[in-house]
Amino acid sequence: IKNLRSAGCYSFDVESTGRDPMDCDLVGISFSSNPGQAYYVPLGHQRGTQLPIPSTIKALKPLLEDQTLDKIAHKATYDATLLRNYGINVKAITFDTMVAAQLVGYNSLGLKQLAFQILNIEMTPITDLIGHGAKQITMDGTSINDATQYAAADADATIRLYKVLKEELKVHGVEFLFSEVEIPLIPVLVKMQFNGIKLDESKLRDMSRSLITELSTLEVEIHEEAGGSFNINSTQQLGNVLFEKLLPPSRLKEMGLPQPKRTKTGFSTDATVLEGLRGANPIVEKVLRYREFNKLKSTYLDALPELVNRKTERVHTSYNQVGSATGRFSSSDPNLQNIPVRTELGKEMRKAFFSETGYILLAADYSQVELRVLAHLSEDSGLLSAFQRDEDIHIATASQVYGVPPDAVTPEMRRVAKVMNFGIIYGLSAHGIAQQTGLTVKGGASFIESYLGRYPGIKKFIETTKLHAREEGYVQTVLGRRRYLPEIMHSNIHIRQAAERMAVNMPVQGTAADAIKIAMVRINNRISEGGFKSKMLLQVHDELIFEVAIDEIDLMKTTVEDLMPSALGLKIPLKVDIRMGPTWGNLE
Repeated sequence: IKNLRSAGCYSFDVESTGRDPMDCDLVGISFSSNPGQAYYVPLGHQRGTQLPIPSTIKALKPLLEDQTLDKIAHKATYDATLLRNYGINVKAITFDTMVAAQLVGYNSLGLKQLAFQILNIEMTPITDLIGHGAKQITMDGTSINDATQYAAADADATIRLYKVLKEELKVHGVEFLFSEVEIPLIPVLVKMQFNGIKLDESKLRDMSRSLITELSTLEVEIHEEAGGSFNINSTQQLGNVLFEKLLPPSRLKEMGLPQPKRTKTGFSTDATVLEGLRGANPIVEKVLRYREFNKLKSTYLDALPELVNRKTERVHTSYNQVGSATGRFSSSDPNLQNIPVRTELGKEMRKAFFSETGYILLAADYSQVELRVLAHLSEDSGLLSAFQRDEDIHIATASQVYGVPPDAVTPEMRRVAKVMNFGIIYGLSAHGIAQQTGLTVKGGASFIESYLGRYPGIKKFIETTKLHAREEGYVQTVLGRRRYLPEIMHSNIHIRQAAERMAVNMPVQGTAADAIKIAMVRINNRISEGGFKSKMLLQVHDELIFEVAIDEIDLMKTTVEDLMPSALGLKIPLKVDIRMGPTWGNLE
């Protein structure tokens, strides 16, 4: 402790019994302040000397909570969340080697992979200590001597990577993004992971039982449509039923639908293929519904109750700060970002997430944030003026493309315009437009042409972004977050076109991701400084979920309405929709 204090900066790495920081035990912590020298403090080994864990933790707590000592970690959100369960609130984490590596363009982000790639050091894999498969043990079952060599090497590699990566951040021009957005975000994510959310387990179990009946009914109906029974979950058997029996290539050709794709094991029946066949035969809708129900039952209805932490009686998701190349988070164990929003079943499932007594859930959702970012980046006058006048952007687009006054836009016109508005960000093709709108492929191509003719700024943005990616090898967000795209020069046209779609999408989606991260940091600071009882619980794409004390509702609404729209200084304001209710599915 004395040596680390005198160094003023050190790396640390936690050893534990599992991957879930809210549901595992602390085994030890390694530290390093100089490359080549590291320490291991064993805290929970079954083998070796019986250790005075509470007194050791008590001695380490001031070191880890000292604001004047800079701390370096690899995937700091995990280590800091685990330590919070032991009463240690780690402060002054100033560098995360995993986050830095992603920002400068590395694809493999594991500590051992980076040590090999950057430092040319081959580290001991964890399986050398704990084994494989059925005979695998947890870290607390290893000897202290073995753990010391392994854990100390982790802390040593982290401080070595820090010395290289801090220079690379400068070279790649992402120091501001790293120090002002990503690093301040770490304590916010730690709090959110620690907070968790209440879950009504009995509701989900009831829904699961009712789905068993629904699935049985669907299975009977699918077999009737097929003219015989088969295993619906077998892609091979389903492919044969669809493309040899009900929708052979000749029939698909007559209907103007694409020919079936073949894989090594038979016909492809993935979601994209089936979505393209909607309306071609009643069995397609039923199979899609069957798959949706089956997935929701296994992934959420049956799995979520098992993930409730018995110490807190809450579900605690883990956020991966480097979960996406665009800067968005991913969520796991459980993934709460993929619960369907638009289906009745998804809405019903969200009603199982509820607030503590004396609190209410508040959801703050960025409205059409990606389209607003597109307006800023493209500087298209039509798009900018529509947002500045706070018009319904889809009616404004339909009015432009169809050449009719806004009050003459029909719901169908608006729907097609909405598909195009969002589709343009994701590189939607004429075929894609046709699939989602009911237009012909020719009609889809004509609509795209009309759309880009009405919004020349968007067309220019798309072309200049692709050109920049080809010339510089990357694209970037407003704050300089980069995505490197070497595939944009690939000789294979499909790979090249996919890279072009990523090139157009990334600055838009990445800037939206940066906006919500800045908002999260600022709101968290306001909550901490104000001593609020209210908490930030979840981040789901463009939405933040808070558990708000009843007597702080107005205060939190004001805070959110002040800090979310102003997160980025765009040419048009960001807009936030706020809803409140007792459950996530009952928000008004």
